[in-house]
Amino acid sequence: MSTGEPHSRIPAYPGVERFVDAFDKLVVQPRRSRSRVPVVLLSEPGDGQAGRRIAAGLRSRLRGREGQLAPHAWLPAAPEDPAAASLDLFEQITFQLDETMPSGTGRLRLPAYRLLRAVVTAPAAGGLMERRPGELRDHCYAEHREVSALARGLWWLGGRDQASGGTLLELLWNFIAGPLFQRLPRALYGRRANRRMLGRAGGRRWYAEWVRQQQGTPPSDFFRSALDLVGGGPEGDPEQLDRILVHALLADLEAASRKRLFDPWRRRRVSRFVLLVEEAGPAESRVQRFLRELRAAMEDMRCTSVVAVAAGIRTLASRIPDIEVPGLSAAGAELANIAQRGTPPGRPSGMVVPVAEGAEDDQAATYWLGRWPTLAPPAPRWGPGAEAAGVFGAGVLALALTAGLVVGMPFSTDDPDPCLGSTFLGTDGQCVGVTEGTPQSDKAVQDVLKLIEDQNATVEKTLSGRDDDDPRPRARTVVYFGPLSGGDDAEDPVRGGTLAELRGIAVAQGFVNEDALGSGERVPLRVLAANAGDRFNDAPAVARRIVELAERDRSIVGVLGFGQSRRTTYEAMRIFDEAGLPMVGTSGTADELLRQGEHYYQTAPTDTRAGEVMAAFARHEPMVGGKRAVRVRLIADPSDAYSASLSTAFRAAYGDKRTDMLLYTPKDAPEPSPVPGGPTGPSVQTVADLAREVCRAVAKEPHTAVVWAGRGSHFQLFLRELARDAGNCPKLSVLGGDDVTNALTEEHRPWEIFPGLTLHYVSHGRAPTLAKDSPEAATFLARYGHAFAEDHGTRTGAMQQDAHVALAWDAMRYLSEGVDQAWRGTGGHHERLDRALLQAVLYQGLGGGGFNGATGRIDAHAASGGGRVTEEKLIAVERAGAEGTSTVLLCGMVAEDDVRRTWGSRKYPCPGQERREG
Repeated sequence: MSTGEPHSRIPAYPGVERFVDAFDKLVVQPRRSRSRVPVVLLSEPGDGQAGRRIAAGLRSRLRGREGQLAPHAWLPAAPEDPAAASLDLFEQITFQLDETMPSGTGRLRLPAYRLLRAVVTAPAAGGLMERRPGELRDHCYAEHREVSALARGLWWLGGRDQASGGTLLELLWNFIAGPLFQRLPRALYGRRANRRMLGRAGGRRWYAEWVRQQQGTPPSDFFRSALDLVGGGPEGDPEQLDRILVHALLADLEAASRKRLFDPWRRRRVSRFVLLVEEAGPAESRVQRFLRELRAAMEDMRCTSVVAVAAGIRTLASRIPDIEVPGLSAAGAELANIAQRGTPPGRPSGMVVPVAEGAEDDQAATYWLGRWPTLAPPAPRWGPGAEAAGVFGAGVLALALTAGLVVGMPFSTDDPDPCLGSTFLGTDGQCVGVTEGTPQSDKAVQDVLKLIEDQNATVEKTLSGRDDDDPRPRARTVVYFGPLSGGDDAEDPVRGGTLAELRGIAVAQGFVNEDALGSGERVPLRVLAANAGDRFNDAPAVARRIVELAERDRSIVGVLGFGQSRRTTYEAMRIFDEAGLPMVGTSGTADELLRQGEHYYQTAPTDTRAGEVMAAFARHEPMVGGKRAVRVRLIADPSDAYSASLSTAFRAAYGDKRTDMLLYTPKDAPEPSPVPGGPTGPSVQTVADLAREVCRAVAKEPHTAVVWAGRGSHFQLFLRELARDAGNCPKLSVLGGDDVTNALTEEHRPWEIFPGLTLHYVSHGRAPTLAKDSPEAATFLARYGHAFAEDHGTRTGAMQQDAHVALAWDAMRYLSEGVDQAWRGTGGHHERLDRALLQAVLYQGLGGGGFNGATGRIDAHAASGGGRVTEEKLIAVERAGAEGTSTVLLCGMVAEDDVRRTWGSRKYPCPGQERREG
């Protein structure tokens, strides 16, 4: 059986079943979840036939016994004919796509392609030699009448004129009816062509953008701008001709895939359009030229309605980057991942898959192909006629409902989706994504978001009065990425550190913009807030929305936040990294954050550094009744990435000999399964059991210290349970991680819940302590006090001392410094200042190697030298109680010329100091 016959069998090569399965999923993927699919290039050297057989087999899968299963075009192998018209290939594709439309899906209409085909085939001699747009419009309308029965009938009704050889009576009739049936439809056709091609209707901007790139100015009239394409057939530039026709064809296919309310035939189109090439040939062949333009156009237009597989790739040109996979199995895995997660922006538009002839007896492939011999598209429940009747009935019902509302009849309806703009309904029942206005959240969070909105409006108002040629920099946008809301039982954003971070960003934005708008030498910054959902549950989905927004809005140059180290946070960071968006962390500390991509820069110390500091403190400090701890009870949540990271680091530094691990995972944990490589040991099921086990350990050995490596919000619950039955352990000494800081902003402080508590906790730098030695910390405190002068409540008044606020200030200042230095490198060209340039500046290092921040010195030298995190980042251990807060340990760089390398009255060396001196 030849490869061109309609029922060719896919050879059972190893891994082919994974490739075919992914191909099927992509073809029938629902439109709402589609993304751009790379063109698959089956490459084989010499005259191999393996790729051709696979392509022919894919074609057979699309042809059912009783009709077509998906619209597709098959380009068979043919000898290269230099004299062949360039349009022949396009005519072959469009004819087959129309002929293979499945039953009940209607005819395939390609108005943009047909219009541009009429333009390029218009004669360049005669009337058009004068290059008049009116004559080009008339020619295109004449071509349109060949395919439109309505236009042809109206023209016939208008009669024949003198040029058509009409009689005297026909000329009289044409004089009367011609304006109505001929010239008016032709004028309307021209107007509609203008609307279609220039983007005034249907959202199609591709042609207008193409003309602007070619001619330097946007077009005002389609037919005038298209005169350059007249005569662009075989004698024109073939590459340009392919480029413009491919764009037109893809625009039509995208439009043909969209559903319409009153078009049941459209709604039955459930499959992508498939292009199959039997023999693409060498790099400079006619078909490969078409494939290159197809790939470029799919990327430019973000086309999601086409899947293309080309076999017989003998050689490849090095003009466009490709995804290279080792074989069919890996290609299937890559395509399956695209079907599930989408194609990230910037991903190459082609996938090269090497294939070769071999044994066709792979058992897995044979079994799978036997089970699934053809494509299985979803079957519609009703035919087009039944759907049309249903739509008509729904229309009648809608009219009745409208009439009822007008006359005041009460109808019970569900609440509409409250999510607007770039938000969508998250897993916690709240709107997540890039917020518009203030989301449903804590009132304090809403107040600070309102402050950020007001500061954004000030930037817009100030810049709106400037001329287009003003040399001063235009504003850029950064996105805050964090949990702004939660469900009824979700963690309060105040306890999760969100409020603290937002306040720090808002204060820093005001400070940065005051200088930028006043001097004209720095870049003003807008801030958008993106709600990642309760405990970052919706972080990956929100990250994809932000990437899509950044693709449309080039003013978005970076992302701030990532204040909670969770597995969903890591996944979101990988999405941003693949999209090329620079990220600056606020209070996230897990070492794993830095492994998610080279676009991430961290301002907080790592968990490894925090664990070493906590171990040194527990080893030397008399923190249990004036004496050093004899044993340590280490409490951690194995399902939480932050807790697992911190506890592992502490245990490695302190040792196992005097450490007793106790694990507890909350019932509402967003990711209840343990983190791979996380802590191991005995576990308890409830907070009450946790309190009971700790109390038993302290009663057995009074000099036992508790090291709390869990979340601050759970620490409060633990203390409440301990307070209910503290007969055997009236006193407790706790050393907490940095997240315990969040518990200090609660209405009831920890020592108020459990009076016998002695609390020490890790801090990333308490501004009041640093202010006397750090001008930046003093500036931060003054700006914070001015912005939140009315804040004197016990719940949020303590935030002025919270390192989360100062870290967010430093993160915003870090990003702002990078944007300013990137602007200075553009030579005053606004369009050059984008996320790619900012990433280059941050990766190469800020001028001066960094800056003195409110939480100590921030290293920002080249990333190749470790500049994405400060090695000696300032870190402290604070003692908190009813009498106040004091700093017991301070290690690291307060400023460039102020490095603290010992702590305590006995001058213990700071952790890591031995390594640096050695």
